[in-house]
Amino acid sequence: MNITVEKDGEALSIALAGRLDGTTVQAVEEAFLAELAAGESRFVFDLEGLDYVSSAGLRVMLLAAKKTRGVGGKLALFGLNENVREVFEISGFHKIFALFATRSEAAAFVSAP
Repeated sequence: MNITVEKDGEALSIALAGRLDGTTVQAVEEAFLAELAAGESRFVFDLEGLDYVSSAGLRVMLLAAKKTRGVGGKLALFGLNENVREVFEISGFHKIFALFATRSEAAAFVSAP
């Protein structure tokens, strides 16, 4: 799992590449919680490089959504490949998250008041 974090205007971009599963969720959770603790509240998750997501991966994404809402922030995901999108749809998570095709659409969503 590769995790890249960078400021993108008002939003913080967290790019995930590889597999989001039981062996990698801890690193993703720690990276997200560190940014939240630093005061970030607008997140764009770049999932273009994500090959696979397990139920443990869905749980860490749900944690991110709940924590972000808890501080009055916004979170969006973009770049889901066909397999990852299918997991989100089967699990019903596509109704929980704001999903976008491009970074600019996701960034516009989280930057809006």
